[in-house]
Amino acid sequence: MGAGTGMQQSTGDSDILGFWGKARPVEPSRGPGWHPLVFHCLDVAAVGEVLLTRHQGLKSALPRLLGLAPQEAVRLVRFLLCLHDIGKFAKQFQAKVPDLYPSCFGDDPASVPAHYDHGAGGLRLFCAHPDLFWLPGDTDAGIWMPLFSAIMGHHGEPPDLDANDNRSALRRTFGRAGIAAACAFIRRAHELLDLPARLPSLERRRMKRASFAVAGLAVLADWIGSNQAWFPYRGPSPDLADYLCGAQERAALAVEQAGVLPSASSSHLTYEHLIGGAFLPSPMQDWAGRVELPEGPALFLIEDETGSGKTEAALMLAHRLLARGRAEGLYIALPTMATANAMFDRLASAYRHLFARDANPSVALVHGARDLHAGFRRARLRGGRHETPYSDANGQGDAAETTASAACAAWVADDRRRAFLADAGVGTVDQALLSVLPTRHQSLRLLGLMRRVLVLDEVHAYDAYMQREMERLLEFQAALGGSAVLLSATLPRAIRERLTAAFAKGSGGTTGGADMDMAYPLATVCGADRLSAMPVAGQPGRARTLPVRFLRSPDEALSAVEHAARAGKAALYIRNTVDDAIDAHAALIERGLPARLFHARFALTDRLDIETSIVNRFGKRSTPSDRAGQVLIATQVVEQSLDLDFDVLVSDLAPIDLLIQRAGRLWRHDRPERRGQPELLVVTPEATADADEAWFGRAFPRAKYVYRDHARLWLTARTLQDAGVIESPAGLRALVESVYGCEADAHLPGALQDKHLETEGRASADRGVATTNLLDPAKGYIRDASGWNRDDRTPTRLDEDPQVTLRLARVRNGRIEPYAGAEAPEESWRAWRLSEVGVPARYVGGEAPPPALTEAVRRAKADWTRYDERKILVVLEEDLVAGRRFTGTAAPARSDGTAVRLHYDPTRGLEVGNR
Repeated sequence: MGAGTGMQQSTGDSDILGFWGKARPVEPSRGPGWHPLVFHCLDVAAVGEVLLTRHQGLKSALPRLLGLAPQEAVRLVRFLLCLHDIGKFAKQFQAKVPDLYPSCFGDDPASVPAHYDHGAGGLRLFCAHPDLFWLPGDTDAGIWMPLFSAIMGHHGEPPDLDANDNRSALRRTFGRAGIAAACAFIRRAHELLDLPARLPSLERRRMKRASFAVAGLAVLADWIGSNQAWFPYRGPSPDLADYLCGAQERAALAVEQAGVLPSASSSHLTYEHLIGGAFLPSPMQDWAGRVELPEGPALFLIEDETGSGKTEAALMLAHRLLARGRAEGLYIALPTMATANAMFDRLASAYRHLFARDANPSVALVHGARDLHAGFRRARLRGGRHETPYSDANGQGDAAETTASAACAAWVADDRRRAFLADAGVGTVDQALLSVLPTRHQSLRLLGLMRRVLVLDEVHAYDAYMQREMERLLEFQAALGGSAVLLSATLPRAIRERLTAAFAKGSGGTTGGADMDMAYPLATVCGADRLSAMPVAGQPGRARTLPVRFLRSPDEALSAVEHAARAGKAALYIRNTVDDAIDAHAALIERGLPARLFHARFALTDRLDIETSIVNRFGKRSTPSDRAGQVLIATQVVEQSLDLDFDVLVSDLAPIDLLIQRAGRLWRHDRPERRGQPELLVVTPEATADADEAWFGRAFPRAKYVYRDHARLWLTARTLQDAGVIESPAGLRALVESVYGCEADAHLPGALQDKHLETEGRASADRGVATTNLLDPAKGYIRDASGWNRDDRTPTRLDEDPQVTLRLARVRNGRIEPYAGAEAPEESWRAWRLSEVGVPARYVGGEAPPPALTEAVRRAKADWTRYDERKILVVLEEDLVAGRRFTGTAAPARSDGTAVRLHYDPTRGLEVGNR
């Protein structure tokens, strides 16, 4: 309705239909140019109703969180969702499209301020006039505040209320006509949506906790209800009841096609389904298949050695929870993108069996570089739930195609936040942690996680800041009724206690007085009313006593590797820094050995090729001829993500839990041709009682910045010196506690005590920072003085050695092109991503391309997105003398520094300076 058309001052249906809600038609020439506000509100209410009645998990979870009967909860939340855009009745919103400005305001839209947040406007209207919202009963309006903040925060974060807001300011924002129209619509919504006249007494604590789920539901319902493919614009029609009936029909179709309804679960699953073929479960896997499931939210903590099948045990627990209707999917969170990629490949052939035979469950990979993963791209291109072939337990069907085409609903897969709604998800732990930080759309992530079994792998592998985040994530998961499975091979007792306590806090239970068993392997169950730990036997035939021999210098290590290679063995040498790995590789090449190098400072295109090559060379299916006399020099990138197997393993000293992980790459698989016994070689200075604070730094001047708690390193070396062996699984707990246990510090040399206290103080401070940053389920979905008001995004990690991303490029025919090359112009974004490499920010501060290429650089970066703004373009020139070696220049990190020379070699990676 234009500004010049007349509008009666009364506010009947015909009057409120004159307010626009959407005004960006996808096809302007094929229908109305705008969609009435009241229609859009009814669209979203209809979507919410379908979600709450057809989504079995939400149908049970939300009433429980609110403390209401199911039908009462549906009617209440449907009404609240209908009011999500009530702030659009304001004149400040309607003036955003002057041609549609209702004349009832009686002024010129050009005179109305354009800056306006309709979510905040709606919440201000509620705060100023709660009596106008026709809420059931005489409940204190303050109890409703978290729910209204959640509904009005449907754009991804709680609305911001100005402390100076008052009723006169509200009248200026809405105008009398706007307030009258809003009141009229609230009255009509009350009639149309059958809001209960009375409700049981609502608990403030319940409302705060439930508000996080309601916020996620509001985001989801608004996204679906705003999609013009499902809800095309309609011209004003005075009969709102007829429109609501049509909206409900469209909502049912939209929710089905959006792919957000959970797939039916399998009623029976065996390990043969998960593994593919005859299989004898390990004792831990057997426990997972028969342990009694607690009522309500449940936490399962599995501690077992590397390679013992913990993932399959977690999948069995997830299956049992799904089969009982306690969850509707799973999300597996891992430490890195590499480990997530490996798990996605592994899950793609197994997840299908978690769901009913006639279902087509969706699967998603969730991290920042997922579009570079070939398996996920194939799944995404197939684009729907109805295209995945089924392979039964006997392997009938095309198994390779089943793996490659893991069903991925296109709408869900399109966004990492929506990906948490997929039936099965794999990704980094960071993506899950974003659900408990003040980041946009965190509520949608929480909504997805609360109905999924959250599987956290490698829970020992995080620093103090991330451990605190993980605790809060478990607290939220329990508070919203979800379950979790934690996996670790080397979990210190103190961390186990904090994780179980956090889950118990969220579920309303207690861990006080519980006996935290020190056995290993160990299975722990935490429910609202119990915490129990059960010793579990190790897997038969896997127990071993691994001798540990010490080398006192890298030169000794190189000699040991050379001796092994010349004896025809496959050897791995793990260095703690990239530069140390490059030096070791160069030294072995000089000795005439066929050494390969693998670290994190390769362009992604080369890193992926190298990863494939070393899996073929040293993986489970490698042959004796593949492996004989071959050497790999690597950094921590081989600790967790790759299934590699070596005859000889040498490692720089690292914390005990990481050494145990590394040892898992030694004699990992049965090989009949192998002779002798395995032995772990550790390069370390002697852990003497009079060690000074430079004890580690003198031996490893570069690595002293990687592992900063040198006291823990000393304890690791001393423990291994005393033990002489790594006995697994029976002795692993004692080794870990000797380094991380509460009594371990008493054995430290005096000179390392201060260093240790400094490190502990930093860890305590980091936990404090995390606590400040995190959301709190006890506060509800409201904007307070927390990180919602930060200008920058709250990080999931505190990086002591921050990285910058370089984009490597080459000049071809006068154009700057990605180092990886682009097969087609539309694929240039992928080529740029594949050309990226990370380096410490202390090395590089910015771009320094040759002046003659200034215009070419500008053209090359023209298609970069806003997410690429901080990435640094480095133009490489080929060194014709050195063959495949390239050189480039970057600006220094320090303003008073000189230009930084960079060298890149696809077999050595990126080197900084004159190395």
